[in-house]
Amino acid sequence: MKKKTIIMTGILILVGIIIFTSYSYVKVKHWDSLILPTVKIENEDLTGKTKEEAQKIMMDKYSSQVVKKKIEIKTDEKKYTLDYAMLDAKYDINQAIDKAYSYGRDMNMFQKYKATTFPTQKSIKLTFEYNDKIVDQMLGDIAKDTNKKAVNATLTMASSGKFNVTNETIGRKLEEDKLKKDIKSKINGVISEDAVSIVAPVTQLKPKVTATALKAINTKISSYSTNFSSSAEGRSTNIGLSTRSISGTLLMPGDVFSFNGTVGERTSERGYQSAGVIIGDKIEQGLGGGICQVSSTLYNAILGTGLDSVERTHHTISSGYIPKGQDATVDYGNLDYKFKNTFKYPVYIEGFVSDRNVYFNVYSNSTLTKKSYEIVSEILEVTQPTTEVIKDSTKYEDESEIVKTGYNGYIVKVSRKTYENGKLIDTTVINKDTFNVINGIVKVGTKKKTTIVPVVPPVVPPAVPPVVPPVVTPQ
Repeated sequence: MKKKTIIMTGILILVGIIIFTSYSYVKVKHWDSLILPTVKIENEDLTGKTKEEAQKIMMDKYSSQVVKKKIEIKTDEKKYTLDYAMLDAKYDINQAIDKAYSYGRDMNMFQKYKATTFPTQKSIKLTFEYNDKIVDQMLGDIAKDTNKKAVNATLTMASSGKFNVTNETIGRKLEEDKLKKDIKSKINGVISEDAVSIVAPVTQLKPKVTATALKAINTKISSYSTNFSSSAEGRSTNIGLSTRSISGTLLMPGDVFSFNGTVGERTSERGYQSAGVIIGDKIEQGLGGGICQVSSTLYNAILGTGLDSVERTHHTISSGYIPKGQDATVDYGNLDYKFKNTFKYPVYIEGFVSDRNVYFNVYSNSTLTKKSYEIVSEILEVTQPTTEVIKDSTKYEDESEIVKTGYNGYIVKVSRKTYENGKLIDTTVINKDTFNVINGIVKVGTKKKTTIVPVVPPVVPPAVPPVVPPVVTPQ
C-alpha cells in the first residue's frame, strides 16, 4: 500500500511538471516576438510591444519632437536661434530598441517564465547625438557680429600749435569658450523643456588711450635743436627721414620709447643713403649715416623734461654738433636709445627739419613747467693724440698720407640742474663719459727724386768770309 502511494505521488508530480512545463512553454512562447514586461526606454513602458511598434512609439515621442527644440542666444545687438534641426539632433532609437528587445533572449524557459510572471523593471537610456561643428559655426557668426576692436583716442597738432583730440571707442569681445560651454550644457534630449535662452557673455575692451588723458597735453615742456649745415646731401636726407619717423610719437604713462623701434631699419628701400658714420675709432661710409645727430638731439630734448634714459650709449668719438657727453649713438639691432615716460601725463613729440636744423619739441601738461632743467657738460680731462709716422719707400719724400686721423680723448661729466620757481633744488650727475684718445697714423715718403742735368752742346760762332784786297787798275 505504501509503495502504491509513492508511485501515485510520483505520477502526480510528473504530470504536474509536464502540465507546468507545457503551460510555461506556452506562456513564454507568447513573448518570443515581444518586448518583455516592464522594459522601459527612458520613461516609455514598452511591455508586450513588437520592435516595429516600439520604434513607432519612440519615433513619434522623441525623434519628431526633439527637432522642434531651440536655444536662443542673445547679445545686446542681436538674437540668434540655434534649432535642434540645424544641429542634426537625434536619438539612437534603433540601438535602444535592440537592447529592449534583446532583454531576456538569452534566458532559459524557466528564467524567462519568472521574468514574465514576476518581472523586474529594466530601464534603457536613449543615446542623444548632435553635430558639434554647428555650434562652432554659430559661435563664429556671433563673434563676427559682436567683436569690435577698441579704438584709441587720437591727437593731432593743428597749424596754430594747439591740439585736436578725437574720442576713443570702446570695443567688445565675445567670450567664445564660455559661451560654447554654456550652450553645450543646455543641449540635451529632454522633451519637456521649453526654448532655452542664453545671454552671450561679452567683455568690454577699454582703449589704452582716452580723450580725457590726451586733453591733459596742453603745453611745450622742452625743446632742443642742432645744426647740420655742413652735411652732404646723403646725411641731410637721412636726418630728415628719421626725424619724420619720430614726429607725432605719443607716449602714455609707463610707455618706453625706442629709437630703433620707432625709426625702423635703415635700408635703401626706405630711402636711406650712404653717409659718414662712426665705426669703432674711424669715420667710414655707412647706410643711414647722420641719424645719430637725430637721436642725440632728441636725447637732449628729453633731458630737458626731467625724464631719464633707459638705454643710452655715447660715441667713441665726440661729435661736433652736440656738447661733449650729451650725445646718444644708435645702431639698428645693436645700440638703441630708449627712455620711459614716468610722468602721470602723456607725452607728445614733435620733430621737424628747417633751414638745415633739426628740432624736437616735447609737449605734456602745464603743471610740469613748474620745474625747469639746465644741462651742464664739464670736461674733466683732455688727452692729446700722438701721431705715428710710418716711412713709406714707395712714396717720394714730399708725399704723405693720413692713414688714421687722431682725436682728443676726454673725460666728461654731464649734470642736470633742477630749478623750481627759479630756485635750484637739485643737481644730479647724469653720466660720466670717457672718450678714449685715438692716436693718428701718417705715412711719409722716403723715396728720393733723381735730378736730371741736361747736356748743352758747345757754341760754334758763325763762319766769317775771307777779306779780298781791292784790285788797282793802273792809270
